[in-house]
Amino acid sequence: MAKVLSKEEWRRRRRLYAYIKLALAAVLAILILLVVVLGLLKIVRNLFSREQTPTTSTLTMKQELNITEYFLTKNIYSRPGNELKSVKGIVIHYVADAGSTAAENRNYYESLKGGEGGAESCHFIVDLDGTIVQCIPLSEVACASGERNEDTIAIAFCHPKIDGIPTAATYQSLIELTAYLCEQYGLGKDAVLRHSDLGEQSCPKYYAEQEGKWAAFLAEVDTMLAQKKK
Repeated sequence: MAKVLSKEEWRRRRRLYAYIKLALAAVLAILILLVVVLGLLKIVRNLFSREQTPTTSTLTMKQELNITEYFLTKNIYSRPGNELKSVKGIVIHYVADAGSTAAENRNYYESLKGGEGGAESCHFIVDLDGTIVQCIPLSEVACASGERNEDTIAIAFCHPKIDGIPTAATYQSLIELTAYLCEQYGLGKDAVLRHSDLGEQSCPKYYAEQEGKWAAFLAEVDTMLAQKKK
């Protein structure tokens, strides 16, 4: 014969069942909160590590072209962090100081974060020995080409003398980097511009003043692009 529970026993069991339900609900709420927190942490981690985690194409570019990433600190004057949504051109510049190195020019851009000296930077600087320093990720705009900042990649090159003529090593790396970027973004030589093509500045000085030398540079970029397509 089944045991008949007293009223007090029924109350005790009902309280027990209620506690169990509350406990299960609390555990479920904690699990849901944990999933949400982990998801948010993953999103935040991805946001802060995006510039540190190169894509396959970036790895290939670094390996092929001897590129050192030396990114500027984010600031409104030289690395505002604005998204580079599309790339329709490559703009070639030269550095202002003859004989200065890529690292020195990168550090000059970094010094602008204090607000003294205006806004200036570029994505890449080609050094006197042909090595390349990358100052800004390709996902962000550089402060280099005025109204074309929003859809161009900026490359500056070092030069030993005031005439602005690059060394042989600088010239070769400049061609290779320009051709590589053109290939990656589906651009032809017509999308490669001098800074002077966008305004009144005689930049890069040598190529702004020597049309034949600029045409020869574009021809070499075009030749390298054709070789990459084979």
